[in-house]
Amino acid sequence: MGIRQFGLLAAVLCTGCASITQGTSQTLIFKMEPQQTVCTLSRDGEGELGVVTGKENSITVGKDKDDIIVACKAPGYEDKTIRLVSSASTAGVAGGALIDLGITDMITGAMWQYQNEIRVALKKPGQAPANADFAKPL
Repeated sequence: MGIRQFGLLAAVLCTGCASITQGTSQTLIFKMEPQQTVCTLSRDGEGELGVVTGKENSITVGKDKDDIIVACKAPGYEDKTIRLVSSASTAGVAGGALIDLGITDMITGAMWQYQNEIRVALKKPGQAPANADFAKPL
């Protein structure tokens, strides 16, 4: 097999890698109630990742094996903290297994993913808890 053919074969096989097809970052979209909610995102070892609000409700984060902690507050409402759980994506597992046993995708974070849409509903003191949160409460 010549160098050109080997390069072509390697390029075709790498299209299954999550780092190429899925990327190493992900945009999270927050739907918040009330509109005045402000949420701060952080991850162990990295500190604060950023802030989302009712007006600026999306944030792009690097993919990682570690969960993201989301601390939310709004005037007149109880604070709420939720955890965005990191899980292995199908593309990362399947693609990485074919090429390098997933080592590259684990290092770059590409094999991991968070849920794309997060709903946060804060409650007023004494109000019944909201059932509509998509993320896991802490």
